[in-house]
Amino acid sequence: MLREPPRHSGILEPASFRDWVSARQKGDTSRRKGEKTRDRIRLATIELLNDVGYVDLKVSDICRRAKVTAPVLYLYFDGKESLVRDILTEFLNDFMSRSASTSSARSAYQAIYDANLQWLRAARSNAGLMRCLLQFSDQAPEFARLFADKSDSWYLRIAQSIVRRHPGTAASLPAVQLQVHALGAMMDEITRKLFAGEDKELKRLIENVAPDDEALADFLSVIWHRALYSADPPENHKNQPRTLEAAKPGARARRRS
Repeated sequence: MLREPPRHSGILEPASFRDWVSARQKGDTSRRKGEKTRDRIRLATIELLNDVGYVDLKVSDICRRAKVTAPVLYLYFDGKESLVRDILTEFLNDFMSRSASTSSARSAYQAIYDANLQWLRAARSNAGLMRCLLQFSDQAPEFARLFADKSDSWYLRIAQSIVRRHPGTAASLPAVQLQVHALGAMMDEITRKLFAGEDKELKRLIENVAPDDEALADFLSVIWHRALYSADPPENHKNQPRTLEAAKPGARARRRS
């Protein structure tokens, strides 16, 4: 019998970055007129980045949507690149990074699942901005380094957590870090192809094997757990992952019999 994918352990519900920023702006009643104008420019830029991406973004379009003139925009930002860097840095630092810190899971597998599910949900809700992260990293090398540094910090925290859980393991911290880098690259590439690209074959495979975010997080988290701990999650775990088992040849025939 197939089991349900694990339920999340208190992770935040997914939301679009645009809605998150808007809610923060509305919640700050102490903002002055100039701050409200700056916020309006940022919100208009977020909406346009989701719609047209970084390459096709024009200052004139931002001004039209924000209902400001170009001289007003340049009072707050040096230009398009400065404005987009400000937005994507917040997107990366304050929004997407929540996936690494919001789980209250008690098991290694559940923590991995929570983080992967939060990342997938955030990526789906912000597909346009995910594309912009890639576009802007190509255009701005210093931002690409920031992106890489954030990833490296997250990988190091995961690796240190694994070594703490298994102090007697023969694997050194650098070896575990390399494993985590490889698994993280898998997540980045799948996210890029699924939400920021048009890889029809990957989308077809996911639709057939893991058609929703919960199932895909389950599928990927089993791979993480097997690679990091050289074992499946405990069989007596009430949320035993089932996606890889279901994908094995003959699984469907066994279920019908």
